[in-house]
Amino acid sequence: MSNEELKQQVFRAADQLLLSGQSPTAALIERQLEIEAAEIEPCLVLWWQMLSERVGLDAAVTPIPDVPDSLATAFSRVWQQAVQEASSAVTLVKRHAEYGAEAERRVSEDALKQSHDHYQELETRYREQTLKLEKAVSASKAAEAETAHLKNSLTSEAARFAKEEAQRMHLEQELEHLHKTYEDAKRSFDLRIKDEQRHNLEALAKSEADVKHYRSVQEKLRDEFGKKESVLGREISDLQAQLAKKDSRIETLQTSIRSLEDELKLVQQDLTLQQRELSKVNASLLSEVNRSKRLDGKVKELEGDIKQQVQRNASASSEAARRENALRAQVQVREEELLRANAKVVAQEKRLITQDEELKRMTSRL
Repeated sequence: MSNEELKQQVFRAADQLLLSGQSPTAALIERQLEIEAAEIEPCLVLWWQMLSERVGLDAAVTPIPDVPDSLATAFSRVWQQAVQEASSAVTLVKRHAEYGAEAERRVSEDALKQSHDHYQELETRYREQTLKLEKAVSASKAAEAETAHLKNSLTSEAARFAKEEAQRMHLEQELEHLHKTYEDAKRSFDLRIKDEQRHNLEALAKSEADVKHYRSVQEKLRDEFGKKESVLGREISDLQAQLAKKDSRIETLQTSIRSLEDELKLVQQDLTLQQRELSKVNASLLSEVNRSKRLDGKVKELEGDIKQQVQRNASASSEAARRENALRAQVQVREEELLRANAKVVAQEKRLITQDEELKRMTSRL
């Protein structure tokens, strides 16, 4: 059996079970078709998936397999009427449920609002109580701190009182000691005052005697000063006369100095002119010196060239002499070789002559 045929059979059996008012299951279809449940299960799953597409509540005619069209049309009308009644009943139930839910929601909102207001009121009371508690705690802490401070201040005051009492006793003792020292100092001071008065009287008598002596000395000094003043007056007049003479002499010297300065200016002008001429002469002299230096340099260069040329000539002459000596040696060698060759030729000629003579003798003998 092919898959398509199996699918159609399963779909047909499921439709029949659904129309009969039963829920299609694999076991029921297995009883009808006598096919294994493992093969029916995937087709049944596919049928459930396609059921919403195959059956529509708004369709005019609901397709019913193996049923005539007239009967299917009548069944569809009945089905549509039942669907409309069911939908109206469902909408009515929904409305009642919505009204009840709305009323319950309003009641719950009111209760929630009341509980929220009550919670806020309780929270404000709690905050007030916490503030009061904090104030009471802070007040108790402040009171405890104040009592501790008072205790500390009381102990410090008691200690300070004891300390001041001890200081008072010590000061009384010191006051008695100071009174005794004051009496002793007063006695010693009176004695010292008496001694000072005695010494002052003695010093006063000595100073009066010294004053008398200084007055007599002053009179003598006045007389001497008058004499010296007259002498100094005469000396000053003499010095003034000498100063006038010196001033006149200085004036004459100044006039002579002015004339000498004028002459000096003229001499300086002449010197400047001479210096200018001298600078010109120096410049020309420097140019001539530079020129002579350049000429000396050229002369030195020429002398160097001449020396190099002389050296070259000397080397060339030495080379020529060496070559001449070499040529002479070669000529001498060649002459010696020529002499040896001539000697050989002469010897050969003599030998030939002797051979000719022997040949002639031999021929003459024959």
